[in-house]
This record gives sequence, structure tokens and C-alpha cells, in this order.
Amino acid sequence: MITKMKKFLFIYAILIFFNCEDNISDKIPAFEARLNGDFEWSAETFSATFQNNQLSIVGNNPFGIISIYLDSAVVGTHNIYSWTDDFLIFQDTIQYSTKNDGVGSIAFLSDGQIDISEIDDINNTVSGHFHFDAYNSSGDYTVNISEGVFYKIPISSDNQD
Repeated sequence: MITKMKKFLFIYAILIFFNCEDNISDKIPAFEARLNGDFEWSAETFSATFQNNQLSIVGNNPFGIISIYLDSAVVGTHNIYSWTDDFLIFQDTIQYSTKNDGVGSIAFLSDGQIDISEIDDINNTVSGHFHFDAYNSSGDYTVNISEGVFYKIPISSDNQD
């Protein structure tokens, strides 16, 4: 009887362990990031728009909005600085943008990286990773977004002549 109980508890523990795993492949599409190193942010709604050869990807939840803007929609790595055309924004009660730098010294520069890993023309989706440090408009407050991922986000096309 005790042996059967041990087997049952062992199997139960294994099932609980594997069912508690939160894997992005279980969420298709997905848009997630880590906010200031400790808060796991996950978009409840998201969209990607391709217009005039520019790509924008926006996700939001009650805690904030992450927006990605790329001047050219190409697969590869896009380095982000306050002086580049590409930029990222995090908006909660304050808007933080990689277009803003901090005050004080050269060490307070906004930066980031967007890695577009796939633009699927058949299914019309985009996937990739991102991270960034951004400041509010006065340069006094900063936000760090790390471990960002967008996966199979549907792209709507809004071509204008």
C-alpha cells in the first residue's frame, strides 16, 4: 500500500511539474518581455502593421504598452539609439522612448536592439526578439525592457500611394 502511494505521489509530482511550465510555444501568437528585470509583462492584445515599407508592432495589457517601430521591415538585427529612425516605446503612466536620452552624462543614453528572425510571407506573420533602455521626455526616469519576444504576430498591410 505504501509503495502504491509513493508511486502515485511521484507521478502526481511529475505531472504538476511539467504542467506548470509556461512556454511561449504554447502561446501562438505571443508578445512578452521582462520589465525592469523582475516583472513578466505579457500582451493581452497585439498587432503588427506594414505601411510604406515601415513595420510597427504594438502590444498592450493593463500594465502598459510596448511599441516597436522599424523604418525598414527586413530580417536581421536593428541596433537602436536615440539618433536612429527605428525606435521603441514603453507607456504606462509615463511614456519612455529610445528617442529620449537621460540627463547627467554620456552614460545615460537610450539604446536597444530588435532582431527580426522571421517575416513569414505565406502566413503573413513576424517573429523576433528585442530589448531596450529608454527614458521619459525629461530624461529623469528610465525603464529597462529585456528578454522581449514577439512570435508569429499577424501583419496587416495598409499600403498607401
